[in-house]
Amino acid sequence: MKNISILAACLLLFSSCFRDECTSTQRFVQYNPVMVNNQEFRKSEIKTYPKAGLENPGKIYLYKNLLLVNEAGRGIHFYDISKPESPEQIVFYDIIGNFDMAIQDDKLYVDNVIDLIQIDIKDVLKPKLIKRVENYKKGYDAPNANHVAYYTKSNQIRTLDCSQFNGNGNVFFENNRLFASLDSGNSNVFSSSGTSTTTGTGGSTARFTIIDNLLYTVNEFKLTALQIPDLKSLGERQMGWGIETIYPFKDKIFIGSNTGMYIFDAVPNGVPQLLSEFTHASACDPVVANDDRAYVTLRSGNTCDGTNNQLDIIDITNLSRPRLIKTVLMKNPRGLALFGDKLFICEGDAGLKLVNIAEDSGNTISFDTGIPAQDIILLSSQTAMVISSKGFTMVDIRDAKRMKVLSSIPIIN
Repeated sequence: MKNISILAACLLLFSSCFRDECTSTQRFVQYNPVMVNNQEFRKSEIKTYPKAGLENPGKIYLYKNLLLVNEAGRGIHFYDISKPESPEQIVFYDIIGNFDMAIQDDKLYVDNVIDLIQIDIKDVLKPKLIKRVENYKKGYDAPNANHVAYYTKSNQIRTLDCSQFNGNGNVFFENNRLFASLDSGNSNVFSSSGTSTTTGTGGSTARFTIIDNLLYTVNEFKLTALQIPDLKSLGERQMGWGIETIYPFKDKIFIGSNTGMYIFDAVPNGVPQLLSEFTHASACDPVVANDDRAYVTLRSGNTCDGTNNQLDIIDITNLSRPRLIKTVLMKNPRGLALFGDKLFICEGDAGLKLVNIAEDSGNTISFDTGIPAQDIILLSSQTAMVISSKGFTMVDIRDAKRMKVLSSIPIIN
């Protein structure tokens, strides 16, 4: 018995040493919050610049011949893309704390830290602030409150104890700073479609969308409906935590969350009614849909604690009972877009993938590793606009097997 006790003590000692010496050296992006108070962002004018370099691209939006590219947390770049082979920057709007946008009838709706503002862009070079809805997210808003407007990034190499990592080993906090591992492919943690002829189209990672005369917004836990153009709130629906994206199709709204997909009926002049929910493994998941199918991408390497990298094809012929038809393995999928029986899927630095969805086959047609892709908007049957952390690219998609770059605007170093 004495020998057994000694052996147990030694094993305990060695296991403690092993735990203490569990370290990992990795490359990280450090995210540093930039704080602003109410007086700093609640201004009466929109400041503009004729030219501004693309540094940290976020969401994308198409309106007429204008491409809007969000500079994450800083404002919006406007490009004239009437000639896709030679896009031209028109102007940059300085809007701090801006990540999302939607347009109808020359009125631009954007978030401005905790506010929602409406801007007249009839003359895109001379924007006019029309209306401000203060604290539309209904968060903390004391007179002298400070708010996180955006995050700056810096690269670091760190050696850390294993206890500092989350379940995926790719994200940790230290002194109120967030670090995201570059080695896991996670470098965009805080990148915090209309149907009428005068309404623009957003990408699949959008959080703002317009259907008819209603603006719908989602944040991490709720869906809000507002009448436009007066921005009267029609109500909101609490949805738990982890809400990520919103996608409109006809009179239906598809919402992607960390744990599944929600389908809503866009009731005229009211808060959308929940039709059903499709649950999947924990992951970040944009969604797009047509009359019969919804397509959801799940990816790992992010703050959603997901380990799956796949495309889920879901039968929605019965909107009250969505049913999984097929799962297709992917590398690290992000945004996506539909055109007929073709589904374009963005795989980050791995490229742009084109999938044949005829008869739910899920067979890959083309995989172009030369086009980094985070999200995509189809401009026509011939051209697509692709955004990534490296800039944006106009792509000729007529030949599925030989998609080619028409033009590109890279980020500035």
